Amino acid sequence: MSEDLRFVTVVTYGRTGSTVIQAALNALPGVVVRGENYAAMRGLYAYSQSIEETADRHHAGKATHPWFGSARLSPSDVLADLRRHVVDTVLRPRADTRWIGFKEVRYEPGHFESYDLLLDYLLFLGKLFPGLRYLINVRDPATAARSGWWPGNANAAEVLATTREWLTDAMADLTGILGDGRAALVDYDGWNGRPDVLSAAFGSLGLPADDAAVREVVLARLEHGPHS
Repeated sequence: MSEDLRFVTVVTYGRTGSTVIQAALNALPGVVVRGENYAAMRGLYAYSQSIEETADRHHAGKATHPWFGSARLSPSDVLADLRRHVVDTVLRPRADTRWIGFKEVRYEPGHFESYDLLLDYLLFLGKLFPGLRYLINVRDPATAARSGWWPGNANAAEVLATTREWLTDAMADLTGILGDGRAALVDYDGWNGRPDVLSAAFGSLGLPADDAAVREVVLARLEHGPHS
């Protein structure tokens, strides 16, 4: 894994135009952003938490101790190995890749019991991928609820309203904790048909620029799935 790689992730929910954002990011030079992975990093989050808690609370080196081996645990080494695994086997950068990342839509209350857990997970991603940039994308909950597969969920509007609130709060909290330039918030209704809005958000995160390529992607009709 190249030590020069930089990381970006798209944080959003379903039917927000996030696949267009994914395509626009992939149109930038040296950028590879993979699609959804069923929130695979959640498993790594739980694993990493267990290792950290074990290393923090127990320091046993004797075979007669119930926590035998905990004295030699290194959470930082574990995290580095997890990073190499994800980059090499899931994200798979090319030889000319300078920015690598992924999109995920599974941030609704059904996936997280509380906002605090969601924020803690996003911060974990920043540890897993040092310097991670977060591109947070939202859409009007009522409009999103009428789109695609959401009509099958009677509580869709309520769920998406909460999700939008959480992601908006996450923008503020990530900026407060990590500093400026680490997170950007975009709204589908603001960038749909306005590629300059996305280009500005990409630029605020330090991503390479190609306004013409972003414009071509955003203004083209993207066909995907049965409800495109």
